[in-house]
Amino acid sequence: MPLKGFASLCERNAREIVSRDKKNSQYHKAINSSGSEVTHYQIDGVVIKNGNRCDFLLINETSKNAYLIELKGSDLTKAARQLEATANALHAELAQYQLQYRIIANKCKTQEIQSSAYRKYMIRWKSRLVQKTGVMEEKI
Repeated sequence: MPLKGFASLCERNAREIVSRDKKNSQYHKAINSSGSEVTHYQIDGVVIKNGNRCDFLLINETSKNAYLIELKGSDLTKAARQLEATANALHAELAQYQLQYRIIANKCKTQEIQSSAYRKYMIRWKSRLVQKTGVMEEKI
């Protein structure tokens, strides 16, 4: 468990892990069909209290993948900045993990997706950045 002093929001081998913010309808659902060891943390306001930060961190301890999850209204560039800031703040704790970036937006405008500011994150993170509208379900 990399975040010492913080309790995981899910059971050790949870089959489904949902990252949901009370005030937003969008959510991320991770399916752990292999029963891997997982940990799940609320970052915003709990692990990191000030500055830019994403909403959740989900870690598959078995595969060494860490998912930084941001639930956002529509500002994709701000969401990417929040993911980046969290990755930088937790760099030491997440050094042994392959970072995956997830943005689940309420709505996305084409001009936002194609903006140069957002595209720089898409290029830098390549296939590790996935953005969806409304709901994202994925096997971890």
